[in-house]
Amino acid sequence: MTSANRYSASWEGFWSTVSGASGEIFWDADPAHAAQQDLKLFHDHADSRLPLIDLGCGNGTQTRFLANHFARVIGTEISPAALDIARTKNAAANISYRILDVLCPDDAQSLHEEVGDANLYMRGVLHQLSPVDQATAIESIARLLGATGTLYLIELSSAAESYLTKLIKQNGQPLGLARVFQHGITPGRLDENDLAALFPPDRFSLLHTGNSYIHTVHTLPTGAVAQVPAFYAVLRKRIH
Repeated sequence: MTSANRYSASWEGFWSTVSGASGEIFWDADPAHAAQQDLKLFHDHADSRLPLIDLGCGNGTQTRFLANHFARVIGTEISPAALDIARTKNAAANISYRILDVLCPDDAQSLHEEVGDANLYMRGVLHQLSPVDQATAIESIARLLGATGTLYLIELSSAAESYLTKLIKQNGQPLGLARVFQHGITPGRLDENDLAALFPPDRFSLLHTGNSYIHTVHTLPTGAVAQVPAFYAVLRKRIH
């Protein structure tokens, strides 16, 4: 089984068991806390005339929020089951949902030829991939950005593993996280210090980066939701 097929099978298996009910997906945070937090960090860098692609949109919760701020939004996923939920639960007149595997750069090129340069929003995608597959995904990202698009990414940081380990030890494994593990999806991490290796300065311009959090739906005994340590980056492709 190729890596692309392996990821596809795992995620399709995961999304096929999901009903779309609120609070079911561990990372499916209220967009008032998630996408709104992110929007503040990249909106001023992005050309609002370009379409926005939500790369790895899942069930479209954040996609629908972003559609309030961009004229055209495209949610992409590897899983047809996820997109079925997105189209049902998070439809809007200016949103379209479609299959896209970031490990197929030629498919990304075809989408670019259809819609032109695009801004990209990517929440917790790269850390799920092996280093070799990360490089392939970044090639797809480069093709989608074109000459004028802006990429915003937020990923689990080097502090995420210890945070989740402590969370599980103190409160038990959240049901939403257990569902992820059951389908052979092991949340990984990126080291924020590796940004330059992932997005080489001769190919990408780093506009901004810093620490952040990926909000979840898991409620802690304190009443607050779990916020997993993360980092964000705003990048553009460097045109020579």
